[in-house]
Amino acid sequence: MSLRPFRFGAAVWYSVLLWVLGFFWGVIVFMVPPLKAVQSIPYFSKYPAISLVLLPAYFILVWFVARRYLDSATEKAMEGLKLGALILVVNVILDAIVYLILLNSGDYFMFASIWLAYAIFVFLPWLAGKRLASTRKTGRGS
Repeated sequence: MSLRPFRFGAAVWYSVLLWVLGFFWGVIVFMVPPLKAVQSIPYFSKYPAISLVLLPAYFILVWFVARRYLDSATEKAMEGLKLGALILVVNVILDAIVYLILLNSGDYFMFASIWLAYAIFVFLPWLAGKRLASTRKTGRGS
């Protein structure tokens, strides 16, 4: 069994695309003063205008990406877990490079919204894979 997703290039592409989406939404929020001025939610989000939009968007997009990616996989649940792990790793690395090193935002990982997004990245592809596998076994469409 390989730890690498079966379509590695596509998995990396989806991972980077999800990260870029979050980064650009953050840039937009920082360019619009009323959005940037939204008061933080202690322990949950430093910038709620970013996280309260991205979390539902990630939920929808990760589900869509996972279903599309896993459609041709044979072991859908396992491949979903591999996809989720790769999305997590790529996003953590890019977050660390950009927010910790380049922007020197030392408190970036201290908010629950970041960890909730990371949980979405890992568990939704796995759940999508389980659902796709169970619908294939029972013969039902999704």
